Amino acid sequence: MTNQAATAELEQRRAILYMAWGERHLAEGVRAAAESRLPPYPVFIITDEITAAPDDLGAAQLIRAPIGDAGKAAKLQLFDLAPKGFDSILFLDVDTRVLGDISLGFEKAEQHGMALAQATHYSLADFRNFRRVMEAEGVPARGQLLYNSGVVFFAPGRGDVAEVFALAQELLRRHPDAPWGDQTYLSLAMEMLGFNPYTLSSAFNHRAFGELISGEVKIWHSYRPVPAGLAEMEAGWLYRCENGAPVKALEVPT
Repeated sequence: MTNQAATAELEQRRAILYMAWGERHLAEGVRAAAESRLPPYPVFIITDEITAAPDDLGAAQLIRAPIGDAGKAAKLQLFDLAPKGFDSILFLDVDTRVLGDISLGFEKAEQHGMALAQATHYSLADFRNFRRVMEAEGVPARGQLLYNSGVVFFAPGRGDVAEVFALAQELLRRHPDAPWGDQTYLSLAMEMLGFNPYTLSSAFNHRAFGELISGEVKIWHSYRPVPAGLAEMEAGWLYRCENGAPVKALEVPT
Protein backbone atom coordinates (compact mmCIF):
# COMPACT_ATOMS: atom_id res chain seq x y z
CA MET A 1 0.00 0.00 0.00
CA THR A 2 1.38 3.41 -0.94
CA ASN A 3 1.67 6.21 1.62
CA GLN A 4 -1.09 8.08 -0.19
CA ALA A 5 -3.40 5.05 -0.06
CA ALA A 6 -2.61 4.47 3.61
CA THR A 7 -3.44 8.09 4.41
CA ALA A 8 -6.72 7.86 2.52
CA GLU A 9 -7.65 4.69 4.43
CA LEU A 10 -6.83 6.36 7.74
CA GLU A 11 -9.03 9.34 6.87
CA GLN A 12 -11.95 6.95 6.47
CA ARG A 13 -11.35 5.38 9.91
CA ARG A 14 -11.38 8.53 12.03
CA ALA A 15 -13.44 11.71 12.16
CA ILE A 16 -13.86 14.99 14.02
CA LEU A 17 -17.31 15.96 15.32
CA TYR A 18 -18.87 19.14 16.73
CA MET A 19 -22.44 19.76 17.89
CA ALA A 20 -24.02 23.21 17.75
CA TRP A 21 -27.44 24.74 17.27
CA GLY A 22 -28.47 28.35 16.94
CA GLU A 23 -26.72 30.52 14.36
CA ARG A 24 -24.12 31.95 16.77
CA HIS A 25 -23.00 28.59 18.13
CA LEU A 26 -23.03 26.97 14.69
CA ALA A 27 -20.77 29.76 13.43
CA GLU A 28 -18.51 29.16 16.43
CA GLY A 29 -18.28 25.48 15.52
CA VAL A 30 -17.19 26.34 11.99
CA ARG A 31 -14.64 28.80 13.37
CA ALA A 32 -13.34 26.27 15.92
CA ALA A 33 -12.60 23.79 13.14
CA ALA A 34 -11.00 26.44 10.94
CA GLU A 35 -8.74 27.73 13.73
CA SER A 36 -7.60 24.28 14.86
CA ARG A 37 -4.68 22.18 13.68
CA LEU A 38 -6.87 19.19 12.95
CA PRO A 39 -5.54 15.94 11.53
CA PRO A 40 -6.64 15.19 7.95
CA TYR A 41 -9.91 13.48 8.91
CA PRO A 42 -13.49 14.31 7.87
CA VAL A 43 -15.08 17.06 9.97
CA PHE A 44 -18.79 17.03 10.83
CA ILE A 45 -21.06 19.42 12.70
CA ILE A 46 -24.34 18.09 14.10
CA THR A 47 -27.04 20.73 14.25
CA ASP A 48 -30.81 20.88 14.56
CA GLU A 49 -33.25 20.88 11.66
CA ILE A 50 -33.94 24.62 11.55
CA THR A 51 -30.76 26.59 12.30
CA ALA A 52 -29.59 28.50 9.22
CA ALA A 53 -26.11 27.41 8.18
CA PRO A 54 -23.30 29.86 7.38
CA ASP A 55 -22.57 30.38 3.68
CA ASP A 56 -19.08 28.95 4.17
CA LEU A 57 -18.72 25.80 6.25
CA GLY A 58 -15.04 25.44 5.47
CA ALA A 59 -14.04 21.78 5.53
CA ALA A 60 -17.00 20.79 7.70
CA GLN A 61 -20.01 18.76 6.63
CA LEU A 62 -23.37 19.47 8.24
CA ILE A 63 -25.51 16.74 9.81
CA ARG A 64 -29.13 17.75 10.42
CA ALA A 65 -30.75 15.87 13.30
CA PRO A 66 -33.74 16.10 15.66
CA ILE A 67 -31.58 17.09 18.61
CA GLY A 68 -34.52 17.50 20.98
CA ASP A 69 -33.48 18.64 24.45
CA ALA A 70 -31.55 21.89 24.44
CA GLY A 71 -28.55 22.61 26.61
CA LYS A 72 -25.46 20.56 27.35
CA ALA A 73 -27.50 17.42 27.96
CA ALA A 74 -28.07 17.16 24.20
CA LYS A 75 -24.49 15.91 23.92
CA LEU A 76 -25.57 12.63 25.47
CA GLN A 77 -27.13 11.85 22.08
CA LEU A 78 -23.69 11.91 20.46
CA PHE A 79 -23.46 8.16 20.04
CA ASP A 80 -26.88 7.96 18.38
CA LEU A 81 -26.31 10.91 16.03
CA ALA A 82 -22.65 10.41 15.12
CA PRO A 83 -21.80 9.43 11.53
CA LYS A 84 -21.33 5.70 10.98
CA GLY A 85 -18.45 3.74 9.53
CA PHE A 86 -15.60 5.14 11.63
CA ASP A 87 -13.34 3.34 14.09
CA SER A 88 -13.02 6.39 16.31
CA ILE A 89 -14.45 9.89 16.49
CA LEU A 90 -13.28 12.95 18.39
CA PHE A 91 -16.09 15.12 19.72
CA LEU A 92 -15.10 18.72 20.46
CA ASP A 93 -16.97 21.60 22.07
CA VAL A 94 -17.10 24.73 19.93
CA ASP A 95 -14.86 26.61 22.39
CA THR A 96 -11.90 24.28 21.77
CA ARG A 97 -8.82 24.77 19.63
CA VAL A 98 -6.62 21.82 18.68
CA LEU A 99 -2.97 22.90 18.88
CA GLY A 100 -0.89 19.75 18.59
CA ASP A 101 -0.69 16.03 17.91
CA ILE A 102 -3.81 14.32 19.27
CA SER A 103 -3.29 10.88 17.73
CA LEU A 104 -2.97 9.26 21.17
CA GLY A 105 -6.64 10.03 21.88
CA PHE A 106 -7.81 8.22 18.76
CA GLU A 107 -5.54 5.25 19.41
CA LYS A 108 -6.70 4.87 23.00
CA ALA A 109 -10.38 5.20 22.06
CA GLU A 110 -9.91 2.42 19.53
CA GLN A 111 -8.25 0.32 22.23
CA HIS A 112 -10.48 1.10 25.24
CA GLY A 113 -13.70 2.46 23.70
CA MET A 114 -13.37 6.00 25.06
CA ALA A 115 -10.61 8.43 26.01
CA LEU A 116 -11.31 11.54 28.10
CA ALA A 117 -9.50 13.92 30.45
CA GLN A 118 -10.58 14.63 33.99
CA ALA A 119 -12.53 17.82 34.66
CA THR A 120 -10.72 20.63 36.45
CA HIS A 121 -13.37 20.23 39.18
CA TYR A 122 -12.53 16.53 39.22
CA SER A 123 -14.60 15.17 42.12
CA LEU A 124 -17.85 13.72 40.78
CA ALA A 125 -19.63 13.78 44.14
CA ASP A 126 -18.56 17.34 44.96
CA PHE A 127 -19.43 18.90 41.62
CA ARG A 128 -22.54 20.94 42.52
CA ASN A 129 -23.40 18.34 45.17
CA PHE A 130 -23.86 15.59 42.60
CA ARG A 131 -23.46 13.12 45.46
CA ARG A 132 -27.22 13.24 46.02
CA VAL A 133 -27.77 11.76 42.55
CA MET A 134 -25.09 9.17 43.23
CA GLU A 135 -26.77 8.23 46.51
CA ALA A 136 -30.17 8.01 44.81
CA GLU A 137 -28.61 5.56 42.33
CA GLY A 138 -26.99 3.50 45.09
CA VAL A 139 -23.44 4.59 44.27
CA PRO A 140 -21.45 5.56 47.41
CA ALA A 141 -19.32 8.69 47.01
CA ARG A 142 -15.75 7.46 47.37
CA GLY A 143 -13.76 9.97 45.35
CA GLN A 144 -14.87 8.92 41.87
CA LEU A 145 -13.53 11.00 38.99
CA LEU A 146 -15.54 13.52 36.99
CA TYR A 147 -14.54 13.52 33.33
CA ASN A 148 -14.90 16.60 31.14
CA SER A 149 -17.19 15.98 28.18
CA GLY A 150 -15.98 18.86 25.98
CA VAL A 151 -13.30 16.61 24.45
CA VAL A 152 -14.37 12.99 23.98
CA PHE A 153 -12.65 10.40 21.83
CA PHE A 154 -14.96 7.42 21.35
CA ALA A 155 -15.40 4.30 19.26
CA PRO A 156 -18.86 4.49 17.64
CA GLY A 157 -19.01 0.82 16.72
CA ARG A 158 -18.70 -0.64 20.23
CA GLY A 159 -21.68 -1.95 22.14
CA ASP A 160 -20.21 -1.10 25.56
CA VAL A 161 -19.80 2.53 24.51
CA ALA A 162 -23.41 2.56 23.32
CA GLU A 163 -24.46 1.27 26.75
CA VAL A 164 -22.62 4.14 28.47
CA PHE A 165 -24.39 6.81 26.44
CA ALA A 166 -27.75 5.05 26.78
CA LEU A 167 -27.46 4.83 30.57
CA ALA A 168 -26.32 8.46 30.77
CA GLN A 169 -29.49 9.51 28.93
CA GLU A 170 -31.59 7.35 31.25
CA LEU A 171 -29.97 8.91 34.31
CA LEU A 172 -30.79 12.34 32.97
CA ARG A 173 -34.42 11.31 32.50
CA ARG A 174 -34.53 9.99 36.08
CA HIS A 175 -33.15 13.25 37.47
CA PRO A 176 -34.49 15.94 35.12
CA ASP A 177 -34.32 18.78 37.63
CA ALA A 178 -30.60 18.41 38.23
CA PRO A 179 -28.44 21.38 37.12
CA TRP A 180 -25.38 19.38 36.17
CA GLY A 181 -25.36 19.17 32.39
CA ASP A 182 -24.10 16.08 30.63
CA GLN A 183 -20.65 15.20 31.94
CA THR A 184 -21.79 14.15 35.42
CA TYR A 185 -24.25 11.64 33.96
CA LEU A 186 -21.66 10.35 31.52
CA SER A 187 -19.15 9.87 34.35
CA LEU A 188 -21.74 8.20 36.59
CA ALA A 189 -22.85 5.88 33.78
CA MET A 190 -19.27 4.69 33.31
CA GLU A 191 -18.98 4.12 37.06
CA MET A 192 -22.22 2.16 37.26
CA LEU A 193 -21.36 -0.01 34.27
CA GLY A 194 -17.76 -0.63 35.33
CA PHE A 195 -16.60 0.92 32.07
CA ASN A 196 -12.98 2.08 32.22
CA PRO A 197 -12.07 4.71 29.62
CA TYR A 198 -8.51 5.71 28.93
CA THR A 199 -7.78 8.81 31.01
CA LEU A 200 -5.95 11.48 29.04
CA SER A 201 -3.90 14.19 30.70
CA SER A 202 -5.25 17.72 30.93
CA ALA A 203 -2.96 18.57 27.99
CA PHE A 204 -5.81 17.20 25.85
CA ASN A 205 -8.40 19.41 27.55
CA HIS A 206 -6.84 22.48 29.14
CA ARG A 207 -9.53 24.74 30.63
CA ALA A 208 -7.24 27.56 31.87
CA PHE A 209 -9.03 27.55 35.24
CA GLY A 210 -5.77 27.74 37.14
CA GLU A 211 -4.59 24.19 36.58
CA LEU A 212 -0.88 23.60 35.95
CA ILE A 213 0.60 22.91 32.52
CA SER A 214 3.20 20.16 32.28
CA GLY A 215 4.81 19.94 28.85
CA GLU A 216 2.46 21.18 26.14
CA VAL A 217 -1.20 22.03 25.65
CA LYS A 218 -2.65 19.91 22.86
CA ILE A 219 -6.26 21.15 23.10
CA TRP A 220 -7.15 24.58 24.47
CA HIS A 221 -10.70 24.57 25.89
CA SER A 222 -11.78 28.14 26.54
CA TYR A 223 -13.52 31.05 24.85
CA ARG A 224 -10.49 33.11 25.79
CA PRO A 225 -7.89 33.50 23.00
CA VAL A 226 -5.10 30.95 22.82
CA PRO A 227 -2.04 32.51 24.50
CA ALA A 228 0.77 33.01 22.02
CA GLY A 229 3.32 31.98 24.63
CA LEU A 230 2.08 28.41 24.81
CA ALA A 231 4.56 27.52 22.07
CA GLU A 232 7.48 29.06 23.97
CA MET A 233 7.30 27.42 27.41
CA GLU A 234 10.67 26.48 28.89
CA ALA A 235 11.45 22.90 29.88
CA GLY A 236 11.89 22.36 33.60
CA TRP A 237 8.90 24.44 34.66
CA LEU A 238 5.23 23.91 35.35
CA TYR A 239 3.20 26.81 34.00
CA ARG A 240 -0.18 28.35 34.76
CA CYS A 241 -2.19 30.66 32.51
CA GLU A 242 -2.71 34.06 34.13
CA ASN A 243 -4.07 37.21 32.47
CA GLY A 244 -3.99 35.59 29.04
CA ALA A 245 -0.41 34.31 29.16
CA PRO A 246 1.46 31.28 30.52
CA VAL A 247 3.60 32.13 33.56
CA LYS A 248 6.12 29.99 35.41
CA ALA A 249 4.53 28.47 38.52
CA LEU A 250 6.94 25.83 39.80
CA GLU A 251 10.42 24.68 38.83
CA VAL A 252 10.73 20.91 38.43
CA PRO A 253 13.69 18.58 37.87
CA THR A 254 14.62 17.77 34.29
